[in-house]
Amino acid sequence: MCLPIGPTFVLPYKRYASVSILPLARQYVDNDRLSYRQVVKHAAMPIGYSTPQGAPKIDERALNHSTIWRWLAWLGLQSVALQVGLNLWTQHDGTSTLHRFVGAVDPHKYRSEPRGELLRIARRLLHLIDRWDRTFAEKFFPRFATRGRPP
Repeated sequence: MCLPIGPTFVLPYKRYASVSILPLARQYVDNDRLSYRQVVKHAAMPIGYSTPQGAPKIDERALNHSTIWRWLAWLGLQSVALQVGLNLWTQHDGTSTLHRFVGAVDPHKYRSEPRGELLRIARRLLHLIDRWDRTFAEKFFPRFATRGRPP
């Protein structure tokens, strides 16, 4: 049975659209000096939803710093999607060195080796997604990662 796929920016069981969160997750793992709390702010202002003018007042929701970690942890569990994506990329470009990108993350960003491994896999996957989405018409999400299950 084939399940219908929604828009590519919506991932199942995720509150935020991938086009909003993936760049923030990429910023965190690529920049050694950024913390989770710094990533969820833009020009010292929290990133979030504001109440539209004329709408009844609701609490204005801001993106929590723990959301970035949850996305990175989820991406770090997508090792099957990473391997499938790298294999397909190699078929597309046999001379590519994309598979050699190790995804090193600054050691101060994690306290345990399992967490460090999740961040490295997430960084490798984010690197692949960036190249993939610039090259192919079909976006990486939701084709692979939402159908694959973590080991």
